[in-house]
Amino acid sequence: MKYAGKAVDYANRSTASAAAAVLAANTATKAVSDALLVEQNARKAEAETLEQDKLQAIEEVRLLAEIETKEVAAYQNKAAQAQQTDQATKDLITKAEQALAANDMAAAAVQGRKAAVALLNSRGAWTRQAAQFALSGSDDDVYAWIDLDRALAQGQDDRETTLHVATVAAPKIAAAAQGALESPDSKAVGDFLTGGMKRASDEDNRVAIIRILGSNPGRAVTIAANKALDLNTTEAFSRFFDHDYPEAIREDDAVRTLTLMNTGGAFTRAYAEVAMEGPTWMRRNFVNLVQYRTAQLDHDTATHVAAIRGAIAAAAKIAEKAQENAALASKAGAEARSAAAEAKEWAAKALDSAAKADDYAAEARRNADAADKSAADAKASASTASAAAATARGAARTANYSANKAMDSARSALKSSYSAQSSASSARASAIAAGKDAATAAAAATQARQIAAAKREAEVKAAAKAAAEKARREREAKTDPADSGTNDQINPNGTGADADEWWNDAGFYADAFNAISVGAGFLAAGCALASFVFPPAAAAAGFFAAVSTGASGLGTLFTGIEHGFTSGEFFESAIGTGLSLVTFGQSKWIGAADKALGGKLIKPVVGKIADVGEDVVSGATKVLSSIF
Repeated sequence: MKYAGKAVDYANRSTASAAAAVLAANTATKAVSDALLVEQNARKAEAETLEQDKLQAIEEVRLLAEIETKEVAAYQNKAAQAQQTDQATKDLITKAEQALAANDMAAAAVQGRKAAVALLNSRGAWTRQAAQFALSGSDDDVYAWIDLDRALAQGQDDRETTLHVATVAAPKIAAAAQGALESPDSKAVGDFLTGGMKRASDEDNRVAIIRILGSNPGRAVTIAANKALDLNTTEAFSRFFDHDYPEAIREDDAVRTLTLMNTGGAFTRAYAEVAMEGPTWMRRNFVNLVQYRTAQLDHDTATHVAAIRGAIAAAAKIAEKAQENAALASKAGAEARSAAAEAKEWAAKALDSAAKADDYAAEARRNADAADKSAADAKASASTASAAAATARGAARTANYSANKAMDSARSALKSSYSAQSSASSARASAIAAGKDAATAAAAATQARQIAAAKREAEVKAAAKAAAEKARREREAKTDPADSGTNDQINPNGTGADADEWWNDAGFYADAFNAISVGAGFLAAGCALASFVFPPAAAAAGFFAAVSTGASGLGTLFTGIEHGFTSGEFFESAIGTGLSLVTFGQSKWIGAADKALGGKLIKPVVGKIADVGEDVVSGATKVLSSIF
């Protein structure tokens, strides 16, 4: 009896301790259940947020797609009108020449002035200046323009264009340009621009196509590239880059986007769905860059989810271990009270909790392994995204390089054309002051212009020779002249770093460049060729659609010069230019959408230029519209 009371006391204490252990274990289990519920709700909230962003983005990009369709139709219509205008101008020139040859001076003066007015919108600086000079003078100046000055100006503009090509092209093309400029044949330069330039680019075109095939492109690009290589003609290569390649890229982008829409992670599927509803340039950006960013988001999310679930599983293991220990304690208490049946129940619960703890431990290990794999995949996606961004940046720099070189050429051509006009004006004024008649004054002006043109021709030959040598050295050194921070934007001074404020008299420049940019003419002639300076750049998909980027940039530049770089006019124009780098030249599509959305579209693109709000735009739209 002495120890009976102690046994009862021990049994009571054991039972109390076991009850406390059970309570603590149940609390731990409840905490794990709550954590699981929180985790599930978090995943649900994330999915709902992504879905809402996707739905908003789809509405936005559908508008962009509509704008793209309208802009493409408008462009095609303008291109057709431009062809008609060019032919009409040629007809006017022909009529003026025929009237002059027939000695019908009245008709020659009328037709000549009409033709000169039409050429005020010429892309050539010399042609435009000669037309302005003729229109500002007498009928005799118009006759001189019809007879000699127009052809002289056109020939000099062709030389300026050929020189520009030499400054942006690969060695063989630059050498061919130099040869055309140095040739005694009067048709050599014209032949180079109409066919020789393309023929000289055959080898570089062939290499570029082979590199494109080596980049593992889609089915459509592969078929188009192999077709061009099989035909192996200048025309086939030109058609590939001018038409077949962009079309094939669009087709492959749609196929790739659809595939990712069905096979990617949550972010990739959502962004792919948005891209499919948007304009063609958005799918290009998705395939070229954004898919790697969204893959990184998907992997990062998977890493986070696995880590959280692993932590919960580890906590659940601890809770089940607590349940096991509590059950063992309860078993001991029951045995102390000689409650055999209850002890048996607690023993079974202890075994069950032990088994659950082992299961949770295994689950924690699986989640840890999954987290490690997702983290590695995220790192790989980040690396791929970085490389894709570098490629996109290289394409943008190539486009900007072309625009900056066009700016260089435009400034040089304008300077020489103004000098020629000044000489002609002085000669005419001197002749008139000396009492000479209008015909003699006009002849003096023509002679002065010929002297200026001969001087410039010598300068052009020397510059082309230097450019060809520079292209050869850069090719041998495998140097890409476009790969410079200077070409991260379109600059007032082109590729130069000089700080001369030549834009102080910008009113005339602005009017001329905004009406018909001389630089845009050079850009159209040499933009695609710039990619062959350093062949790997040719494989940067989307580059060949970037011609309008530089034209837009030049217009923006001179808008800023005319109205001020802090003016509303400049900011409005600059927004379009900044976006054109993203859309590979199709800035108007986003610019119009920007206005339709209240002027608050895509701040990341233009944040360095103007303070544009971004709160109203979905995250998906912003990401799909940005390359950096």
